[in-house]
Amino acid sequence: MATTDPPADLGKPKCGGKRRGEGAGKLCTRPAGWGTDHVGTGRCKMHGGSTRSHTVAGQKALAEQAVKTFGLPREIDPRDALLEEVHRTAGAVAWLHEQVQALQAAEVVWGVTEEVDKMAGEFPGTDVKRAAEVNVWVQLWRQERAHLVKVCEKAIGAGLEERRVKLAEQQGAMLAGVIKAILGDLDLSPEQQAKVATVVPMRLRAVAPAA
Repeated sequence: MATTDPPADLGKPKCGGKRRGEGAGKLCTRPAGWGTDHVGTGRCKMHGGSTRSHTVAGQKALAEQAVKTFGLPREIDPRDALLEEVHRTAGAVAWLHEQVQALQAAEVVWGVTEEVDKMAGEFPGTDVKRAAEVNVWVQLWRQERAHLVKVCEKAIGAGLEERRVKLAEQQGAMLAGVIKAILGDLDLSPEQQAKVATVVPMRLRAVAPAA
């Protein structure tokens, strides 16, 4: 049975793929990315939108749109930006790892490579071609892992570990100054002042991150 088009969504991007059969010569008016995991951009599932190349291209286009929408400029130290990238990439690797683990064994190297919409002929419908090909989730996971290694190497090369230690030292000195000022303002008795050397370090160790 031939697949019917979903209602046209005026003002939204369309698939634009070339139709065959009865609609030969016309462009597909389904919503861009209809039936795929990149809805809103690229071809629909009936015109190759679910193939690896279209999936990757669609995901890239969605990412670029997100950057344009949310990527507001801000001032940031390049070293801080690099450290943020390490954290973001590590999170992406962990998330992609979950997607890969959820795959069935057969899905890792086998999948749809092409879907062709046949609107006429003896057997109208959708022709699906499958082939042995590494799953897109596995590819993205590999790419993100490689990127994580690179940004970690850059971070180490930029001396971010030393920078983090210095920041911790500065924060510690600042905190010590604040505590000293507070204790001075409280006008403690000799007995209370004697407890300061024990109580303050104990409380600070309780909130300090584990080494």
